[in-house]
Amino acid sequence: MMELVVAGQSVRLGARIGKGGEGEVYKVEGLDCAAKVYTLNDKANREQKIAAMIRSLSHYNSQYAAFPLAIAHQKDGRFAGFLMNLVSGRKALHELYSPAARKKTFPHADYRFLVRAALNVARAVASVHASNCVIGDLNHSGILISDSADVTLIDADSFQITDGSRHYLCRVGVPEYTPPELQGKRFGEILRTVDHDAFGLAVIVFQLLCMGRHPFSGAYASGEMPIERAIRENRFVYSKKRSVGMSPPPGSVDIGVFPPDVRELFEAAFGLSTKRPSAQHWVQVLTSLERSLLRCSVHELHFFPNGATACPWCKMEQHHGMVLFLRPLYKASSSAPVFFDIKAAWAAIESVPIPTPKDLEPQFVDIERPQVSDKILNWREHRNLTASLMVVLAGVMALIAPAAWFIWLAIAVAGVHKFTHRFPHTKQLRRQYEKVEAELEQCKAEWRKHTGVEELLKIREALEKAKIALELLPEEMKARVNDYMKNRQSLHLRDYLEQFQIQEAKIQKVGAAKKAALISFGIETAADVTLEKVLQVNGFGPKNSQQLVKWREDIEAQFEYSPHTNRVDSQFRQTIEGDIEAKARVLRKQLSNGAQILSDAVQNLKNRSTTPDARMSKLHRDLIQLKVDLKYLKERPPVSNASWRAARPNCPICNGRMIRRVLKSGPNAGARFWGCHRYPKCKGTQSA
Repeated sequence: MMELVVAGQSVRLGARIGKGGEGEVYKVEGLDCAAKVYTLNDKANREQKIAAMIRSLSHYNSQYAAFPLAIAHQKDGRFAGFLMNLVSGRKALHELYSPAARKKTFPHADYRFLVRAALNVARAVASVHASNCVIGDLNHSGILISDSADVTLIDADSFQITDGSRHYLCRVGVPEYTPPELQGKRFGEILRTVDHDAFGLAVIVFQLLCMGRHPFSGAYASGEMPIERAIRENRFVYSKKRSVGMSPPPGSVDIGVFPPDVRELFEAAFGLSTKRPSAQHWVQVLTSLERSLLRCSVHELHFFPNGATACPWCKMEQHHGMVLFLRPLYKASSSAPVFFDIKAAWAAIESVPIPTPKDLEPQFVDIERPQVSDKILNWREHRNLTASLMVVLAGVMALIAPAAWFIWLAIAVAGVHKFTHRFPHTKQLRRQYEKVEAELEQCKAEWRKHTGVEELLKIREALEKAKIALELLPEEMKARVNDYMKNRQSLHLRDYLEQFQIQEAKIQKVGAAKKAALISFGIETAADVTLEKVLQVNGFGPKNSQQLVKWREDIEAQFEYSPHTNRVDSQFRQTIEGDIEAKARVLRKQLSNGAQILSDAVQNLKNRSTTPDARMSKLHRDLIQLKVDLKYLKERPPVSNASWRAARPNCPICNGRMIRRVLKSGPNAGARFWGCHRYPKCKGTQSA
């Protein structure tokens, strides 16, 4: 059992709880703290830095970072390491942002949890900067997350601090989190700044908000583009402001779903300027984002920004055929389930009277029937007068010159014929009638939309679909169970392969940067590895892809299929039952509240003004005037397309389109009626 001396007191070390490149971490027995014991050779410089950190930070108590508390020595007085607060029960950041790992280590996390974790990471970085430290090596392995999304920064002894005139630099860094201006540089010779930290922070926030995708990993058509080079060349793959010659991996989230302030911070952090958004700025923006999240109507663990038109996580799941967030396993209640009477709920919905289109016609103020237009009356008076004069003239000529009978007879015939002359502008009158009627129908349609008729009908239609969906859930349950049984072996194999994460594996020629690229393309576990998918990732060609494929094949060769019911069967069945029950809860609630919602919508519709606007009233008056004029001229008003469509009913059997038909035989031969356009397949009819 190892013992160390701290402030003259002997402390005993317990179990080893961590190991890194520079040392090992042990739990201290009897104290709520841990000890880091260095294994590196050059400890003198490190001892000075730890002493400086303890002096500088003695007044600073951070809940976010495991700062050194006291120097620890060997029994012979040699520097050994330091004591720090014990950090337990927390997991590495990549186990949260990686969907495959999250399902194992954070099974109850939803998207709100990811946003809260990103917010707490920003708070932690802001806290360190407030203590006059620069983290320097800010990366995914130096951040631990608790089950409540609390954050702790570890490896604090690598932070850059200033003690008087001396700078103790951070000598390490991870390329995927290193800003462009530091790529390829020797970290031990560079004085880091908070702007350098701001780049790594933005990468971490992006990975948390975008399901593990790296902002500089994407498709590049002109050869290989490793993440380090993409960073060096400022190729922010998801940029909406610049063309970077790369595109996001297939199935990635579009950052357009995020609010403008979030997008602006990403553009600023990954743009051409080295002045990047501070950690405190991220705290403000992420706090606002957290408050704006909406719950998905399909999946209760999917939360997304309120600016998105649809749930981006549902879309991502459909593209990749994977689950981003696990629903809690469904457990049937030991008590009898609450009975839901779907017939009673639907009867209540049907009892709500839905106004028909005829009921919703605008109510025009009754006006006195207009007189025939002066233009038509004047024409008729002139026609009749002319015709009368011609007949009288013919009569006079017949008395005076009966021998010129052919002349006065012709005048008499012309006069009589004049009485039958039609109004010369009848065609224009009919066209005007069609135009006014069409405009009036358009105004009515706009009026109905304004009054909310369409919304009311949509509510009724949605309730009907909900009823059908609820009735079909038992069939869906049966179909999904049968589908599972058909594919049982392949599903068991996938479950087995998902236990092997690429992030944790040691695969030849697949380092941290390549792992980040693989995760960005949705390749996180052995189950995701196929040659076709791997070849889409920058940095992987036909040769080095084989290492990854062989790794998967070696794991798959160890799989043993069991026909007996086991844990996987139980989990899949519970998942299916949970999905079905979640859908049923939503549908039951929708139908339970349906009658009240529909009734409120009908009442709101009735409360709205039914008075037509001035333009509609004028068109209505014009149409009546045209009807009076046409009737006076003994002309039947034309049947316009608009009025014909309005009069055309739907098929009472299939609700399809009806067309006018003529009865060809029988006692009522020649009678017109409406018939379904699908006749004889559908024989729905209705009298015209």
